[in-house]
Amino acid sequence: MPARPSPTLTLPARAAMPLGKHHESPRSAPRGSRALSTTPSADTIVHDSPAPHTTRALSASSVLPILSSSARSKIPSLSPEIYERVLAYLPLRDYVVCAQVSRAFRQLVYDDASWIFRLRCMRVWDDAEAEEYRTNPMLMRSAKQIIQRDLASKPITPLSVLTSVHSIPGYARLEFARVHRVLAPLFCDLTNPRQDGAATVADPQVFTMYRTPELQALILRALSQFSLGMFDADSDVRRQRLLGVAGVFENAAIHELETGIDERDYDGRARRYAAVLAALNDPNTAIQAYLQRSPLLLSTVTPSTSRCFRLDEKTRQIKVDMSPVKAFLGHLNRAIADEDIIARKVFADTDLANKTTHLLVERIIDDVLGDYCSALVERAHDTGSIDAYLLVVSGTYSALVDFVFGLLVRRPDPDSAPPSTSSATSSPTPQPSDTPEMRAFHLDARDMVDRIYEQHVDLYLQEELDRFRELCEAEVSKFDRSAAQDEREKETILRKRYRELAPADAKSGGAAEKFDFLASFKKVLLLPVVAMGPAMTIAGGVMSSTSSRASSSMRAGTTGAIDDVGSEKQSTINGSSGSGNGNKDPLASAELAANAAILTSRLESIKTLFSLEVALDMIQAARESIQRTFLFTLFDGQTGEEAKEQCQLIFVALLESLGFHHIQRGFDRALQHLAEYRPPTATEPGSASENVEPLVIFLELVNVGDLIQQMVDVFYEKELISRRLVDRTDFLSPAVKEKKRFEQMLDEQVALGLNRGIDVLMEQVEFVLLTEQRPDEFNLLDGTVSMVGPTAAAVKVVKTVSLHTKLLVGNTDKTTLDVFLQEVGLRLYASIGKHIKRQTVSVDGGAVLLISDLNYYYGFVDRGLRQRALLPYFAALREIAQLYLIDPRSAREIGAVMTDVVQRFAGIITADEVLEYVQRRADWLLVKRDVEKAVYGLGLTDCRVM
Repeated sequence: MPARPSPTLTLPARAAMPLGKHHESPRSAPRGSRALSTTPSADTIVHDSPAPHTTRALSASSVLPILSSSARSKIPSLSPEIYERVLAYLPLRDYVVCAQVSRAFRQLVYDDASWIFRLRCMRVWDDAEAEEYRTNPMLMRSAKQIIQRDLASKPITPLSVLTSVHSIPGYARLEFARVHRVLAPLFCDLTNPRQDGAATVADPQVFTMYRTPELQALILRALSQFSLGMFDADSDVRRQRLLGVAGVFENAAIHELETGIDERDYDGRARRYAAVLAALNDPNTAIQAYLQRSPLLLSTVTPSTSRCFRLDEKTRQIKVDMSPVKAFLGHLNRAIADEDIIARKVFADTDLANKTTHLLVERIIDDVLGDYCSALVERAHDTGSIDAYLLVVSGTYSALVDFVFGLLVRRPDPDSAPPSTSSATSSPTPQPSDTPEMRAFHLDARDMVDRIYEQHVDLYLQEELDRFRELCEAEVSKFDRSAAQDEREKETILRKRYRELAPADAKSGGAAEKFDFLASFKKVLLLPVVAMGPAMTIAGGVMSSTSSRASSSMRAGTTGAIDDVGSEKQSTINGSSGSGNGNKDPLASAELAANAAILTSRLESIKTLFSLEVALDMIQAARESIQRTFLFTLFDGQTGEEAKEQCQLIFVALLESLGFHHIQRGFDRALQHLAEYRPPTATEPGSASENVEPLVIFLELVNVGDLIQQMVDVFYEKELISRRLVDRTDFLSPAVKEKKRFEQMLDEQVALGLNRGIDVLMEQVEFVLLTEQRPDEFNLLDGTVSMVGPTAAAVKVVKTVSLHTKLLVGNTDKTTLDVFLQEVGLRLYASIGKHIKRQTVSVDGGAVLLISDLNYYYGFVDRGLRQRALLPYFAALREIAQLYLIDPRSAREIGAVMTDVVQRFAGIITADEVLEYVQRRADWLLVKRDVEKAVYGLGLTDCRVM
């Protein structure tokens, strides 16, 4: 190794070392006085007694040389600092001779500042120690004794003279003199020019006095330090010669170290010359020499990048296999552990061994792993597969992070575990990874990995977000296409089956006829309405054949929509064609039955309008994407913040696709199907169902939506909040804002669906009241009540409402549930009131039954719905029932009740409504005159034409 060039020595401005800062010169001599003939020689000045610690400052005139008055007038008066700075450039011998010029110059030369400067250049002056002496007068008074005691306790040799220097103010000249007396002869002997034919470089005294490489390295280092404090004219030349000799010695030691490493003599030859190099100069020379011979850096071969990519024969897609990368990193981890063991054998100093291993890891990460991972990323990008690119970037980064945090971690051997008796009382021995030094090493290694991937992060984050959005859109589109395809196939099968059941003669006449789905669907919806028109009569519970035929056709069509449609549909169609006008067009009846089945199929398919499986797949994809992106949040600075923001954007994209592209569309279609549903308005008495199928199915859909919302909440807490990617109190965060928007959308859709569901439920309630409550059930002609209690219609209404309201309990929030139940209660109140106005209530018996029903409704609202706000409404209905108990002979009391509606009915029922209820009395014509007279103050007989 060639010798390093000598460092350029730049003298600092001496203004930084003012002459009179700590010492003052003696009183200057009178002007014109001559120098004393007894001034000491140069050697005497250097090795004389210390300068006085307290002197007066020099004046500008006192430092002028002794000249004649004419000559002195031509020389400008300069400050002592300038003289001191000029004199600093003199060689040491000339500098000392200046002390013979005058007392002033003697004081200038004796001052500590110049000698401290030289000792600082040698790196042996300790400013902290000097300050301690300067601030402690007692310690300063004993300084001379301290120096004498130390010098007497240990011999002063060339190897120890630099370490024996005392940093005591006022004694710097003496300390420098001692160093100069010991090292200057050796320095001059070693750096004197050699003539041709003279002795070799081994002839100087340093190599004859010290024979071992260890001592020779120490003396060369001491001489190098000493040369830094010499400012003679030939000092630079001598310093270069010294560096040349040290360079030759260093190259020889490096050669011996490399030989020891090659021969694997780690504990002997390599260890000895590593210590020699560390003693000669900076230990980095030994470390760099060791690393240059490291087999791990010389012979490590990275695996081929093609091994991480393979083509799937079935899907024809590129698959990423990270096992070669992990196997390679595992091999490197073990090799680095072996190198660490070797480094600890070569370097006796533990800190040097640790530094060597750390530099080795840095070289491996930068030179080996950096190039390998960059090649992998480039190869993945060239494949054109975004999935492969994302997996390679995140997978290699994660593998490298695991690699660096697993370096030099010695895990406990289970076979050498301590006995269990002591484990209960003693704490476990910390592993190397638990020490602060090892944690700092791992963090530094991770920072090196971050620098490798910093160039890829921006592109990766954008590709990750774009790819996740594409996956969500593809998942939703696939589900929509599948649902539409299933619906079309189901409709086709139902039409085909119903047409096959039509009579052969009908087929021949209408085979070429195209079915207009909307028209036939409209027929199915309007057919019960037509049947409930003027042609329908109800007498004693018997309905007309037209209504029965239409209703049975509807039921038959909806019952066997998807299942077996054999004999049941054949009998249904035959039954329909054999009565009324059905025999004129049996194919039309089959069409209507088919479309009725299609309608039922649509209602049943409401629960598949959005899928729990799709939500799970999208949430899982978001989880994987956030986990990959979260790796880069460990970066420092802006890159880590961008990765955190990208995690929030992935969550936002999840809610946009899942909520507004999937769930909202499903609710919209469900509401559309519910709007197309028309409940039956007439059927045989006693055949009304307690279940409102569309509402039940929609409530199941609401349950699925609520489950998806809970899944999103769990995902939000586990993946974003727990990872500290989002602050739940930050209302400006895009993730927080989007989550609130998602919840608001879901609440609005549920509210719209429940509103339509309430309409359907109330239509079912009215249907039950119409079909189950006989028109004369409250009009008992004989006045005999067989059993007091609620009627069958009231029981069925309560059971129907209770069945559907319980479906929401526990599946939605309390606020939404309370609003739903209150709306159901108000609509039930309106339906019951409307039903009462259609009935005829007799005073004897009928009023008792009506009161029993209203009490039953009141108890259901109180104990079933548990809505206190609804009780006044049903209490008002019970007050209305009291009007039917008033005897006809006391008809004026009815009028009194009507005039006091505010107090009796709490303003819920108006006087006009009370009159409508009173008119449903069976004896209304008998009490009408008395009631009107009580209400208006006159009757019909009171009006006369004059």
